[in-house]
Amino acid sequence: MQPSEGVAPFDDPRYLFEAWWPGIRAQAWVEGGQLIRLRAEGLADALVAFGELTDELPEQLLDDGVLLDGWLLALDEGGWLDTELLRRRMGGDRSAGRPAYVASDMLWTNGEDWQRRPFSARRERLAATLRDGDRCVVSHALLGEGTLLAEALARFGLGAISARRLDARYRSGSAGEAWLRVPVAPVAQTERPRLALIQRLPFLDEAG
Repeated sequence: MQPSEGVAPFDDPRYLFEAWWPGIRAQAWVEGGQLIRLRAEGLADALVAFGELTDELPEQLLDDGVLLDGWLLALDEGGWLDTELLRRRMGGDRSAGRPAYVASDMLWTNGEDWQRRPFSARRERLAATLRDGDRCVVSHALLGEGTLLAEALARFGLGAISARRLDARYRSGSAGEAWLRVPVAPVAQTERPRLALIQRLPFLDEAG
């Protein structure tokens, strides 16, 4: 399922909005308590490049026979997202940063295909199945409030947000209006993006 390009941030109660993570989109398959497949764009064998996730991700799942869709990231020692470390890890340098996985969708669970179910049901099951850890988490999302999320993420220099229709099924090819990659207007001053901080949105304004 490939997202379509949106025009600008918007608010709509039919959509769930989350960060468009600066990483590599990847599907993770866990069977028999083991991460047996990690399929990522541009990598022949992501399990080799991101091997540290093979123990952590299965331990955080309450179900088995699970197929997740999400993003592979690279973190520096302070937990900041680092695209240069990610590039080096993709090139085979396993000493480059710490790998992280942010899940945004669940396609199978307990060996059962969930792709024909609405996104709202898949996200609910994902949140109930994957317990957050230090670097394997469910992507924080806001219901209906795309402009609020876009404004908060702009300070971290992120270029887009994801907008997913709650009633949409997972399908191959172009998602149309079911899934949009919406550009975020850049701001003059930005902070380095940190996984833990982004996961706390929209509370950043309240915390100062």
